[in-house]
Amino acid sequence: MKKIIITGATGMLGTAITNALQGHDLYGYSSKELDITCSFKLDQIVKSIKPDYIINCAAYTAVDLAETDQEKALKINALAVQKMAQVANQYQATLIHFSTDYVFNGTATQPYLPLQETDPINVYGASKLAGEKSIAQVNGRHYIFRISWLYAPHGKNFFKWVAGTDMNELKIVDSQTGSPTSALDVSSFIKHLVKNDPETYGVYHFTNQGAMTWFEFAIAINKKLNLDKIIHPVATFKTAAKRPTYSVMDGSDTIQVFNYQIPTVEEGLDEVVRIYNP
Repeated sequence: MKKIIITGATGMLGTAITNALQGHDLYGYSSKELDITCSFKLDQIVKSIKPDYIINCAAYTAVDLAETDQEKALKINALAVQKMAQVANQYQATLIHFSTDYVFNGTATQPYLPLQETDPINVYGASKLAGEKSIAQVNGRHYIFRISWLYAPHGKNFFKWVAGTDMNELKIVDSQTGSPTSALDVSSFIKHLVKNDPETYGVYHFTNQGAMTWFEFAIAINKKLNLDKIIHPVATFKTAAKRPTYSVMDGSDTIQVFNYQIPTVEEGLDEVVRIYNP
């Protein structure tokens, strides 16, 4: 049994990870209970618990709002993360942090490797990359997992929107390609890591294996839930932040280092559909 602090514990990913790690000595904090930008509170909590792991699921994730709220995005995704890495290092805890496919510019034609050149094209991606770099600079025991297109049977996400919207006709972009990734699969992997930690620290990619467009993902959700919605592909949607056109990431390092078979996009969706309760 490990002592584990989970920040952002009531968010989509935090909820899934909390559920997966039952049986460990968990200390979950919602963003209201622990504002990670409050260095003093963070330090006090870690000092009193002395955890084996700090799993950071707290983040600023409003991609479009970040374009005009750069300061807040950087404060949460970079400055607070730097402090968290320092505190984790000070009290000999391993930090598990989640980043994003948005650290890449999306011009690739092959899945991105973890050490490939980063070049974010929006403020959110830049803030997450700054967080990655600040963790690396502290150089404590840390894992950074870049995840993408996260969804779950709970919380606010694309799957829940397609499944729950009253609209019978949907227009979905088909100009972005990525790997929809189930928060349930991420949490199962984190459970495996905590149990079998190889202590091979660094940056890794964890996404469900395979690639599709948002349009194809919506079609798959529609089919598996028997929704009978009419779904039209559209080339673009006007958004404040630019999105990478291609953000598929190569997870072979993760499979090898952690000796873990990552489920496919289809397997991830099947599991979420099975659990989903409208």
